[in-house]
Amino acid sequence: MRKQPPRLNSRLRTEAMIARYRRLWALLLVLLLGAAALWFWYSRKAAPSESEPLVLMSSIDLLWGEAEFGALAKGEVEPDPLYKRLEETRKIIAADNVAQLQASKAKVALLIQPRAFAPDELVRLDHWVRAGGRLLFFADPALQWPSDLPIGDPARPLFTSMHSPLFNHWGIELVLPMEAEAESAEVAIDVGQYEIRTLSAGQWQGRAKGSGDEANCRIAEKALVAECRPGKGQVILVADADLLHSSIWQSALPGSDSSSNIDWVEKLVSRLAQGRRLVGQNGEILE
Repeated sequence: MRKQPPRLNSRLRTEAMIARYRRLWALLLVLLLGAAALWFWYSRKAAPSESEPLVLMSSIDLLWGEAEFGALAKGEVEPDPLYKRLEETRKIIAADNVAQLQASKAKVALLIQPRAFAPDELVRLDHWVRAGGRLLFFADPALQWPSDLPIGDPARPLFTSMHSPLFNHWGIELVLPMEAEAESAEVAIDVGQYEIRTLSAGQWQGRAKGSGDEANCRIAEKALVAECRPGKGQVILVADADLLHSSIWQSALPGSDSSSNIDWVEKLVSRLAQGRRLVGQNGEILE
């Protein structure tokens, strides 16, 4: 058998090595592109867009507080720390009524101890949820939010939630345990992996079958949280609103929190945007 000249053998080995490296680089490029596409698809599916709007309704003025007109005119008023924190990741749409919520076309709404709704507004809100709306509702049976306004002033935050007809329609009711009514100090409540700090928290209780239980509600352990699935929608209900006050969660150190309250709230909003369940069949918090 005739031997190849040494130079030819060397050139053939070099060309074969180059071809092998090219195939390896091509394979590596395909794997990298595939991983990038998979990461992009998963991130779009798992994490909602930061520009996705969030409708906010509350009897607590989180944008201007209880400032006087003169301070407002001079631009000396800043939004509540909760509002600023939420605004870091989402576009906030402030709404005064349910009609504005419907008109916003937003997918997720955050209700924090909202004012009392007229019967037709309760019906509108129920229809909005059943059509696919997703709602995070903080309903407090005994709100301790500080206010300088006199009792009876319509601008004062609502002391107790006035939305029992809607809750009852979904098959649950809001109650205030006797120990919570007598308790004035901060308490810690474990909700899944989060320790939530608050004051005089309420609880959710289920109603008897046949009394509005078509919303498929589940009440979590310790009853601070309930989750309902009316129609195509989803509602996460929290039997407290004081946990949102900055004195409970904001640290004196800039850029840090003294509790995980707001991290938990942001997690709930994200979970709703994704349509993921929060409460399991046995009352466990799903992570």
